[in-house]
Amino acid sequence: MQRSVSTGEKMATIRFPQMLARTLMLCALTHCTLHAGAPTFQDLMDPSVFPEPQRGMVVESAKVTPEGLRVVTTGAEFALDAAGSGVFLQRIGHPREVARIRIEGIAGTPALTHSAPGLAFARFDSPKLDLRVNGDSLFMFHAHEPVAVEITRAIEVGFTASHKSNCIVLDEWGGFGLFGSDPSLESALTPYEPVVARYTLPADAVLWIGICPPKPYDWERSLKDHVVWHWSNQLGYPPDSDLIAWAKEGNTVLLQSEVMLWKDWNLAFVPRLGEDEFARVRKTIHEQGMRFIVYTSPYYFLKGTPLESKAMNSFENFSVTGFPPGWPEGVNMDLFMDEIARVMAQHKPDGLYFDGQYTENTPALYALARRTRALLGEEGILEWHSTFALGTGLCFLPQADAYVDFILRGEGRDSTYTDFNYLRYFVSCYNSSNSIGVICNNGSKPTVDLAEQLLNANCRMHTIAGWLADPGVMEVVHDSYREHLTAELRERVERGVDERQARIAEATEARAQEYRALRTPPGWGQPAFVAQGPDLVKWTPSISPANAQPFNNEGGALSITAKAHTYAFLSSPLSAAAHGFVIRLRQNTDGGMSWGPAVCLRWKAGTIFRAGLRSDGLLQADLGGEQHLFGKHDPSQWTWIRARWLHHSGVVETSANGKDYEAVWFFEHAGALTGPVESISVGKIPYSGAPVDHTDPGAAGTCQVGELAVY
Repeated sequence: MQRSVSTGEKMATIRFPQMLARTLMLCALTHCTLHAGAPTFQDLMDPSVFPEPQRGMVVESAKVTPEGLRVVTTGAEFALDAAGSGVFLQRIGHPREVARIRIEGIAGTPALTHSAPGLAFARFDSPKLDLRVNGDSLFMFHAHEPVAVEITRAIEVGFTASHKSNCIVLDEWGGFGLFGSDPSLESALTPYEPVVARYTLPADAVLWIGICPPKPYDWERSLKDHVVWHWSNQLGYPPDSDLIAWAKEGNTVLLQSEVMLWKDWNLAFVPRLGEDEFARVRKTIHEQGMRFIVYTSPYYFLKGTPLESKAMNSFENFSVTGFPPGWPEGVNMDLFMDEIARVMAQHKPDGLYFDGQYTENTPALYALARRTRALLGEEGILEWHSTFALGTGLCFLPQADAYVDFILRGEGRDSTYTDFNYLRYFVSCYNSSNSIGVICNNGSKPTVDLAEQLLNANCRMHTIAGWLADPGVMEVVHDSYREHLTAELRERVERGVDERQARIAEATEARAQEYRALRTPPGWGQPAFVAQGPDLVKWTPSISPANAQPFNNEGGALSITAKAHTYAFLSSPLSAAAHGFVIRLRQNTDGGMSWGPAVCLRWKAGTIFRAGLRSDGLLQADLGGEQHLFGKHDPSQWTWIRARWLHHSGVVETSANGKDYEAVWFFEHAGALTGPVESISVGKIPYSGAPVDHTDPGAAGTCQVGELAVY
């Protein structure tokens, strides 16, 4: 399963594989000399890189006339006049204009140096600017001197998500994405305004504009391909009797038992039970007319890297040590590609399943997709477990996903399944990448309601092998899901798409109002309740055995003395639909990072939101166990943290005086924070909100919790 990225000391796993393991340690090695091996935006401008088209996505034509440049791809048409004004048109599904670009200073037409099915390349002399266009409708602008650009949207905003200098803007029919090498693009992104971005590309910066969808949706395959998904912490090689039985439920088998499938799943994909046993499974699957894919992970591949000593090859102490660190920037790509090439040549599966990709390097994510597609060929099966695509939110790169057959999303996010936009835009991939989007509901059994919502959003669902022994579950799979995978489903989906598109302007304005409201001070009235030290010490304690009597009321504040990486917190029921809180914290001498002083809210639907301080001077917030780091604070001084959220979005702000706040994190919660809250805790609370310690308790220290107000 895919795991989230967090920084600091390792954190314990709650359960496996049903929940995401929040266990990664991004040490300084992530930024060591290996980083030079990670692909960059500039590297991918080279016409010798990925020169051939793949997956049927081509440059149909490219030409320069006295009026300007015109390029047509499978999914898009781009026209740029001699004065620097350009129009991006969507060609698939609903042909229309989706965005415009204005490039300051252009006076004349470019030289067209390449025009082939794989790419077109044009060079402007003034300003010095290159444009590469790939067959997947990715338009790549490379500035060789500062160039001012302005991008305007021509569509409403049904969905938008961003991560650093990456942003996607979609409606029901399609849309576009912006992806940049320059970090300052992040502050220029305003997706709910007509001008989505207005800024100056510095010299050597690259800006990508991807038009969606880049390819047609494969309706026939989405209706006929059924995957039986096997995972086990005991045996990675199912007996023939199971494999034969699975043929009644699917035409593809996913063998995902990473630890039990391979001897050293972080180092080399060598069959744990030997090549003969692997060959037996392959032979039986093929004799049943099925194909199969096997677990691999670019993110967790450590062989030949400075993290090699962190590799694991068993479940021993797994709940304590958690998953190993990984490579979110793709510095291990060449090493990983060599290993999966060996897997394909030696063991001959029909394709691969990738557990996590390169979440912090956009060009590495794109290069990984294209290199793997070249390795597998056009018919090889590729599935990405991509609950986190770019960052740990909802941003993704459709032009990378387009080379993938199945995109698996939603692990550990059961509480978001009731948000239709989450299913429709993030999981389904329909009219974005047009890959087949699959819900990762390995933590809960399917229901009739979930099946209906998945079909309405044009999502698919794998059949988990363990479900076959449960007649009630399989009745839902067959009657509420499979029975509806017919030609009529396309009509049903398109009807819903068009109906929602007709109302999308209203939805855009509602989201825009949230966007603007979160960028202004809150209009709160009186808080639902306020608690200070004397109140807090009366709450229900959760204390690690490593700590003795950690709580005291000192000067009206809660003082906590405990070992750095251990838990010591107090909890109270909270039956209310909270919309935000303000808390005053001081790190003081406490050495905790992921166990630093914090406040944690738990929703009845299972969502957890925590915000607090760390001993390294950073702030942190965890939404559903996914840790985000930002800002800075003085451990010796009081710091105020204010968090608030509306129906879809939220913001975390910080202050050194309780009056002047600075926004440090805007986030999308997909409706997960809108229901009733079950409880609230304050103190040294790990990311999960659960009473767990790190294996190294660390030295004792003291932190304080001041006033807490919940609104």
